[in-house]
Amino acid sequence: MRITKEQLATKVVVRRARRGTAPFIWEINTDNRVEPIYVSPDGFGSMEDAYRAGRARLSEFVPSPRSLSSVGDTHP
Repeated sequence: MRITKEQLATKVVVRRARRGTAPFIWEINTDNRVEPIYVSPDGFGSMEDAYRAGRARLSEFVPSPRSLSSVGDTHP
């Protein structure tokens, strides 16, 4: 299955956003938006933990190739 441009443009970004024992959060960003699509409500103790959690949720925000191809379909 091919990867679409929309899928390639959607990514997880980890950043330090807080102080304390869980300062890292993850965001879902796309190349065509200034603001993130989603920001994790929970903080993480390490960048690696935040990245793993973001990657686990990434598929919720990435359009599937099947849904993109069905947009132009007129057949039931």
